[in-house]
Amino acid sequence: MFQVSKRTVRYDLDAIDNFLKDNNLPQLLRKPKVGVKFDGTLEDEEKLFSLLDQVNFTNYVLSQKERINFIISELIQQKDYTNINYLADKLSVSRSTVVKDLRKVREWLRSHGLELSAVPRRGLKIAGEEKQLRRAAIELLTENLDIYRFLDVFKETMHFSRENLFDNYGAKLFKDIDIKYIEECLKIAEKELDIVFSDAAFSGFVVHLAMAIKRIKLGKDIVMPQEELESLKITKEFAVASNIAKMLEEHYRISIPIEEIGYIAIHLLGSTTARVKDIEDENWMEYQILVQQIISLVSNNMGVDLFQDKQLFDGLLEHLRPTVYRLRHDLSIKNPILDEIKLNYKELFEIVKVSLKPLEVYTQKSIPDEEVGYFVLHFGAALERLKSKDIAKPKILVVCGTGIGTAKLLSSRLQSIFDIDIVDAVSYRQAKEVLKEKKVDLIVSSIPVREEEMGLKVLVVNPLLKEGDIRRLKSYITTVKRQYDGENKVDEIIKVVEKYADIKEREKLKKDLMRLFKIPSIHSCERGDVQPVLKDVLVEDTIKLNVEAKDWEEAIRIGGELLVKKGYAMPSYIEAMINNVKKTGPYIVIAPGIAMPHARPEEGAKRVGMSLITLKNPVNFGNKDNDPVKIVVCLCAVDHSSHLKALAELVQLLGDKEKEKVKKISEAKEVKEVISLISQ
Repeated sequence: MFQVSKRTVRYDLDAIDNFLKDNNLPQLLRKPKVGVKFDGTLEDEEKLFSLLDQVNFTNYVLSQKERINFIISELIQQKDYTNINYLADKLSVSRSTVVKDLRKVREWLRSHGLELSAVPRRGLKIAGEEKQLRRAAIELLTENLDIYRFLDVFKETMHFSRENLFDNYGAKLFKDIDIKYIEECLKIAEKELDIVFSDAAFSGFVVHLAMAIKRIKLGKDIVMPQEELESLKITKEFAVASNIAKMLEEHYRISIPIEEIGYIAIHLLGSTTARVKDIEDENWMEYQILVQQIISLVSNNMGVDLFQDKQLFDGLLEHLRPTVYRLRHDLSIKNPILDEIKLNYKELFEIVKVSLKPLEVYTQKSIPDEEVGYFVLHFGAALERLKSKDIAKPKILVVCGTGIGTAKLLSSRLQSIFDIDIVDAVSYRQAKEVLKEKKVDLIVSSIPVREEEMGLKVLVVNPLLKEGDIRRLKSYITTVKRQYDGENKVDEIIKVVEKYADIKEREKLKKDLMRLFKIPSIHSCERGDVQPVLKDVLVEDTIKLNVEAKDWEEAIRIGGELLVKKGYAMPSYIEAMINNVKKTGPYIVIAPGIAMPHARPEEGAKRVGMSLITLKNPVNFGNKDNDPVKIVVCLCAVDHSSHLKALAELVQLLGDKEKEKVKKISEAKEVKEVISLISQ
């Protein structure tokens, strides 16, 4: 490396050993055929760095490469112009040496999409997009440092003034940045999203945030296209990014603009991650019930039916996990678009705020307006979809190779360009499962995928969507839209026919009309929906009225036995439901007088099923807001999705605004009265 003989290096190592010995530090470890190592403790490293800080540029001569790195780092860290004399003085070299070095500095900046601007009597300054400048700064850092080791040593020693070592750029850049705090923020984000960043992604994210803080302090904000920002706002990653921003703002006493939050969200979407578990959180059923309750309350208060909107349900379910985590851990969130939401959705905001009562009960926390705002975005989008439900959109499944990071990034770009529905953004391994459950018109993939394997058209694109990709997508999406327009016309014809005649087989009529008008079926590979509805699972054999039970535990046992007798569950499932109440508390009392006990599928569920009992004498479950309980519905699910239609209909039945149906069920004398309500 130094272009000297081995003997010279050995003499230098001896000199280093003498230096270490004189300063009461452990000497170098030398192992033949292995190498040389300094094996001190962190305290020894800190002492060593302190001693080396006393070395200045009169003792140590920088190479040209080191001078160039130093100049670039100085220019990046200056708010205004920097003059040549200042750089010469800092480097302990002549002005002419700096002028020669600046030629190389210009070359390096140009290769990174930046320019060196020189203004007479003012000095030098880097010109270019802020996004490019940050990317170049991070590249300079990672080019010259083992970034993982640097961050590790830096945060442990917290020794800020090592400006004269080879890692001077990194040390100087981060000298007023608390790396440990940034890492704590990212660990909270991991918990909110239930993911784990890869080591490289985590370190890269730390550097990105440190650089953002540095530049914001200098008054240098990043710019993001408005349409890209709009497509990010409704993602759970944007809400988590807002939370990171809030923590950094309070710690560093800075104001983080919304565009910066957008870029943090993009990092969250695009970072290499792994889920903590293969299946959802152990509270997945509670979350599903919560979402259905919230949708029911908003639907009732708005006078619209939002239960059929699968996109709304999925979006709220994804958003709920990080929200529950923040509320339970008292993490306040920044919502940079709160004023905009309140202005555009004034009435909806108040309705959603009231409708989040089940979430307040579940977390035992009040919901701040900042959190309410993010829920409003989901409902606002659902209402827009409701207005244009007759204008069907092509349904796109986004696929990537290793994880959902790239897929989410790609789906964000797609939605900002095309008027489409993103059905899901998944890894290659998950794609077939999604196709079994959902209607999809086109797969857009960042990796090669065989069409015959998927039974569907596949377009392979660059995750950032290059111009050619956009042209190919535009052509195909336009074709699909034409097919949808034809199908919509057939639906309109059928509506007219229905005014004057009874249609016995609607789907067959639709297929014949489409053949007649030569309209190709969009869903030639259409997958059937296997989700049973409420009347399929809550049947005469699983309903029992005016039951006597001495306490909540006995009530669950009676309801559970109906599930076992019908073959929906094994006896062990009854105990699991009781233990679940003991473990999670009386949350299962989902509304006044109504309890919904359940357990996990692996604890004895055999089929999707429900039982309903009414109690002669209501019992207390320990929920002060909703006790005593008169109706107990035991729910049995075998996976995370097959019960959702039945659950949605149940929540609709029990959550009607006037509570008439609940009253009728409570007072019913015969099972057929309840069956009649379910059939309706």
